[in-house]
Amino acid sequence: MANLYFVGTAGSGKTAVILGLALQLKEQGVRVGYFKPVGIPPGAVGTEDRDAVLMREVLDLNIEVQEISPLALGGYYISVYKDPDRCRQRVRESYAKVKAATDGVLIDGAARPWGMAAFNLDAVSLAQELGAALVYVLRPVNDRSLDEAVFFARCAREQKAGFAGVLFNNVPRALLAKTEGIYREILAGNGIETLGIVPSRPELSAPTVAEYYETLGGEILTGEDRLGKMVEDVLVGAMTIESALGYFRRSANKAVVTGGDRSEIALAALETDTAVLILSGGLYPDVKVLAKAAEKGVPVILVHFDTYTTVEKLAEVSRIIHPDDKEAIALARENMARHCNVDKLAALLRD
Repeated sequence: MANLYFVGTAGSGKTAVILGLALQLKEQGVRVGYFKPVGIPPGAVGTEDRDAVLMREVLDLNIEVQEISPLALGGYYISVYKDPDRCRQRVRESYAKVKAATDGVLIDGAARPWGMAAFNLDAVSLAQELGAALVYVLRPVNDRSLDEAVFFARCAREQKAGFAGVLFNNVPRALLAKTEGIYREILAGNGIETLGIVPSRPELSAPTVAEYYETLGGEILTGEDRLGKMVEDVLVGAMTIESALGYFRRSANKAVVTGGDRSEIALAALETDTAVLILSGGLYPDVKVLAKAAEKGVPVILVHFDTYTTVEKLAEVSRIIHPDDKEAIALARENMARHCNVDKLAALLRD
């Protein structure tokens, strides 16, 4: 059997796609393996990759997490690993252990397809090495999102790597019809197959406040017992107070990022459906803000980054499925069954 290599940027939901497909294949009697050569675990290099932990438990894989995900893509990975040849050998050895006793392997790419390209461990290079067909998992935000997929497909083909197609995932309701009609057509015009169109489901795609806090760090000033709330949008409170309320009322279950000294903006956000208030700049807020947040049950996180850096970091946050989250696991399986061409993906594995 061949392998399938799923790539996409942070927030695309490719791990949920792989999980759902793996469960579908298991029901068909396929012995499927999971491999994430380049992971991005929380915290320092050496901790276990959460996706690898999830797949090991849910798919009942008899292999160590460190073998499922042998490398970690930190901001200074070159200084950590130093030797590209040794890294590539480590990936090959781990893959051989994962591949044993399976009919095919579902490979989970790093949060950036070009991650570790300096060591020739980017998605295209690894797909060639591991004999895998690439599947681009795309969460469309606007028309430029489609450019990412088309450009990646061209790069893969120029490098003579197998490219299976694009799977749209976590598609916002506002873009669903456009994806089903126009985006699918444009891909077809570029010789790219659409393998599925999965509508966004907050239960599966929306990160929790805890996952935002894990990424940002900082200090929780209030609402420690509400970190499980879902966050469906991120808004930046950089406007005048006159326009703040109208702006904040546009989104529900949102994170609002604003300076710790913008008490009037923070209070306006707390008058609307806000899941978490993130105060930047390390500036402690007015006590009225904390009192109102405690009254509304809204967590407040104080971070020492400036607002721009904070928002940049939040872009990397994605929903984490935990092994005991039976509802999310069942939903991932259902999404693949209802919205994706599972037979086509299974056939690609059998090629």
